[in-house]
Amino acid sequence: MTASKAELTVQRLLACAKAEFMEKGFAGANLRFIAQQAGMSTGAIYRYFSNKDVLFKAVVGPAANHIQSKLEEIADRQLELLNMEGFITDLTAADTVVHQFVDYIYENFDVFDLLLNHAAGSSMEGFINSLIELDIASTQAYIDKMRQLSLLKNSPPARVIALLVKQNYKQLLEIVTSKMTRVEANEYIRLLVPFLYAGWCTILEKTDSQ
Repeated sequence: MTASKAELTVQRLLACAKAEFMEKGFAGANLRFIAQQAGMSTGAIYRYFSNKDVLFKAVVGPAANHIQSKLEEIADRQLELLNMEGFITDLTAADTVVHQFVDYIYENFDVFDLLLNHAAGSSMEGFINSLIELDIASTQAYIDKMRQLSLLKNSPPARVIALLVKQNYKQLLEIVTSKMTRVEANEYIRLLVPFLYAGWCTILEKTDSQ
C-alpha cells in the first residue's frame, strides 16, 4: 500500500529529527533546523508533533516500548516455568535471552544510543533506569520463588540484588556506550554471559539437586 502524503511527511520528519538528536542530543536539538532539513516551516512541524519532547518520543518510542514488553514477557515466562516445573534458567537459556536482547539492540542501535547518551532533558531520560528497575523487581520475585521452593542455599539482601542487576545492565549496555561493531559485541557477549551466570550461581548457591 502506498504511503499517504502525511505519512511520508512524518517519516521524513522523524528521519531528520533522529539525525539532529543523534548529533546534538535532545537538549541541543533545534526544531527550526529539523524543519529546514525536512523542507518545511517550523510551524508545520506542530501540525504533527506538539513539541520537541513529543517528537523525540516518536523517534525512540516504538523500539523502547517493544523492548520493555519483551523483557516483561521473558520475566513472566521464567517465573511461570519455575512455578510449574521448578525449572531454573540455565546457562543456555540465559545465553539465548541475552542474544535476543543484543539482536534487538543492533536492529535499533541508534535508538538505544539516543536513550543512553542523548536523552537528557526529555521525558525518556529515565527510560533505561526504568528497564533496570523492572528487571530488579522481576529478579527479586524469581529469587523469592526459588527460596520458597527450597532451591537456594543463600539469598542476598534486596539492596545487593539491585546493585548486581544495575551492574549487569551497565556491562551489557557497554556494547552501545563503546559503539562496538556487531562482531566485537558477539565476542564480548560470548565471554560476558558465562561470567555473569557463574557469578549469580556462586552468590545464590543453588542447591545441589539443581
